[in-house]
Amino acid sequence: MAKRPTLVAPSTVLDILRQKNKPLRPKDLYGLLGADAKMKKSIKASLGTLVDSGQLVQVHKSYAVPEALPQAQGVLDIRRSGVGYVLAENKNQADIFIHPSNFGGAWPGDTVAVIMVAGQKKDSPEGRVVRIIKRATTELVVRVSRRIGADRYLCQPTDSRMPFVTEVETTGLGTLEKGDLLAVTPVQERSPGLWLCTATAWLGAERNLATQEQVVKIGHDIATAFSTAVEREALAFPADPGPADWAGREDLRDLPLVTIDGESAKDFDDAVYVERLDQGFRLVVAIADVAHYVPEGSALDLEARERGNSYYFPLSVEPMLPHALSDGLCSLRPHVPRLALVVDAVYAPDGSPRTSRCVSAVIRSAARLTYPQVQAALDGQTDQTTATLLPMLSAAADLARLFMRQRAQRHCLDFDLPEVRIFLQDGQVCIEPGARLLSHRLIEEFMIATNERVAEFLGARQRVLPYRVHPDPDPKKLDALLDSLRHTSLGHELPKDLDQAGLRQLVDTAQGSGLEYLVSRLILRTMMQAQYSPENSGHYGLASANYCHFTSPIRRYADLLVHRCLKRVLAGIAETQTVETLQSICEEINASERKAMEAEREIQKRAAILALEDRVGEVMPGVISGLADFGFWVELIDIPVDGLVRLATLDEYYIFDFARQELMGQRSGTIFSLGQRLDVQLESASLERVEINFTVPGK
Repeated sequence: MAKRPTLVAPSTVLDILRQKNKPLRPKDLYGLLGADAKMKKSIKASLGTLVDSGQLVQVHKSYAVPEALPQAQGVLDIRRSGVGYVLAENKNQADIFIHPSNFGGAWPGDTVAVIMVAGQKKDSPEGRVVRIIKRATTELVVRVSRRIGADRYLCQPTDSRMPFVTEVETTGLGTLEKGDLLAVTPVQERSPGLWLCTATAWLGAERNLATQEQVVKIGHDIATAFSTAVEREALAFPADPGPADWAGREDLRDLPLVTIDGESAKDFDDAVYVERLDQGFRLVVAIADVAHYVPEGSALDLEARERGNSYYFPLSVEPMLPHALSDGLCSLRPHVPRLALVVDAVYAPDGSPRTSRCVSAVIRSAARLTYPQVQAALDGQTDQTTATLLPMLSAAADLARLFMRQRAQRHCLDFDLPEVRIFLQDGQVCIEPGARLLSHRLIEEFMIATNERVAEFLGARQRVLPYRVHPDPDPKKLDALLDSLRHTSLGHELPKDLDQAGLRQLVDTAQGSGLEYLVSRLILRTMMQAQYSPENSGHYGLASANYCHFTSPIRRYADLLVHRCLKRVLAGIAETQTVETLQSICEEINASERKAMEAEREIQKRAAILALEDRVGEVMPGVISGLADFGFWVELIDIPVDGLVRLATLDEYYIFDFARQELMGQRSGTIFSLGQRLDVQLESASLERVEINFTVPGK
C-alpha cells in the first residue's frame, strides 16, 4: 500500500480550487485530500503561500481563486497619500477602498476588476485588484535620476502615485542631465517595482513652464497633433469663402460687426453689433458657421468629438479643430468674408427680450478689438479704430448693464471671480488675478443672452439638442454653508433661506466685506457641476429656464451640435438626432470638459510652484479658505495660490470643530477660523509632490 504524502504542494491546492471554481474552507480540502495531521499543516502552509503570492484570495474562513469570486469593475483612483479607491459607476454605491498592497500592478486611471476582501476599514468596502481591464496610461513622464549604461537611465515617474521606477532606453536623445524630463512608453515589467521603458521624447528641464505644460498634457492624455486625414480635410477648403458658399445666405457684410477678444486670441468665434433704438436695443451676434466645414461623420467631426473641446494652457493651445479652421477659415477675422449663423434680437428699454430671429449669413467683421482697447474707449480714451465705433460701444455697454440688472432680478448667481493669469516675465513664471473689465462682462452678457435665445428657439420647435443644464444644489450642502459662515463677520447678515434669492443676497452682502472671494468660493463648492444633457432641466446658476451653448463652436463640440440642429431647422429638415445617441455624446463631452478643468487646475498648481519655489521662507498675507482635522488651507491675497498649513507644524494640539468651521488650540485657546486673515510663511513648493505648504510664524 502506497504511503500517503505528508506534504501537499501549493500547485496541488491551487489545481483543486481551480477545478471546484468556488470558495472552499480548509476542512473541505482536508476531506478531498484525505489529510492527516501532517497534511493539514502542509495544506495550511500552501494556502498561506498562495495567498501571499496573489494566486488565492481569503474570504472570511474560505479560500478561492480570484476568478471564482464575484467581481466589480471600475476606475482606480490612487490618492497622493498612496491609498486607492475603485470609483463606483453607480452613485448610490460606495467606492471600494484598495490598499496599496492590493493594487495588483494597476496604475492611476486604469479600469480594473476587483474582488471584495476582508479589510480593516469599517466605513467602506475593501477590495483587491485581480485584473487590469484597460490601461489608462500608454505614455509616462519620468524624471532622470542617474545614468546606468550607454543610452540607459534610471528614472522616476513624475506622478508620485506611480509605485515603481523605470529603466529607460534613450537611443538618439544624447546625454541627459539629472532632472531632465522624458516622455516614455512602458514596454515590460522587469520585476516588481521596475519597468523597462523606451523614451519617445525629451521634454526639457523640469523647472520650465513649457515642460510642465507637456507633463500635464501627457498626464491627462490630451492630443497634441492631428492625423494626416484630419489635416487633409481642413486644408481642402479655400482660404476664404466665395460667392458659391454665400448662396441662400443673408448678406450682412455691410453691418459693422466687431470681435472683442483677448490680446493673444486667434480663434474669433463671435462678432457683435449693437444699435440703440427709439424703444430699446438691437443686438446682432454672429457666430462662425463651423458646421459648414465640419460635416457629421467626417474625419474632422470624429476628431472634434474625440477631443470634445479645446485645451488652453498659459503658453499654448491644443485646439479642437486644426489651425487651418480654428485660426483661419472659421475665425471671424476683420475685413474678410466669413460664413456665420446670426441671432438678430430686439430688447426692450429694460433689457428684456422682445423679438429674435436666427439666420444663416455671410458677414465681414469691421474690426478686431481687444478687451483693454474697448475698456479704454468706454473710459474716454479712444484710438483711431474705436473713435468711429464709440456710439456702438457705448450702446453695447448700456445694454450689457441692463442684462446684468435683469439677471440680478432673476437672482442669477454672479461670483465675479477673476481668472488666473499666468505669464513669463524675463524668464520667470508670474501668476496673478486677471482683470475683469466691463468689456469682458459685455461679451459675457451678450453670449448668455444669445445662448438663451437659441435654446428658446429650438426648444419651442421640439428639437433634440444638448442643453446646458445646472442642477439645484444639495440642500444639505447649503445648510452646511450657512453653518460655516455663521461664525464669520457676516454671521449677523446671513439670509434666512439659501434659495436662489438668498444666495444672491449673500453674494451681494459679501461685496466690500473682505470676504467676497471666500464667499464666492464656498458657494461654488455647494454647486453641482453644470453639464450637457438632451433633457432640459434649466440652469440654476444663471436662473435660466432654457439654456444651451451656441456661441463657441470653434472650441466646444456641444456648440457644434447646436449649430447643426439650428441649420436643420433653417433648412426645413426634420430632426435626425435621437435622444439616445445624443445622451451618449453628452456623456463623452461632459467627460472631456472635466478633463479640461482638471488639466487647467493642475497647470495652475504647477505654475504656482514654479513662481514660488525661489521664495521659500517669505512671509505672505492670506485668508483661510478651508479647514480639516489635519490642517487648514490658506489662499494668498496678492497672488491666486493656495497651500496647506499642517497642524503638525503648529506649537500645540488643535481641536477641529466642524460645525463652527474652526480649529481651537487646546492650551492657548488660539482660534483659526474660516475667512480669517493671517500671515503665513512659505515652507515648501514641491513639483515632485505637486503641493505648496505654509507655516504660521510664531505658531
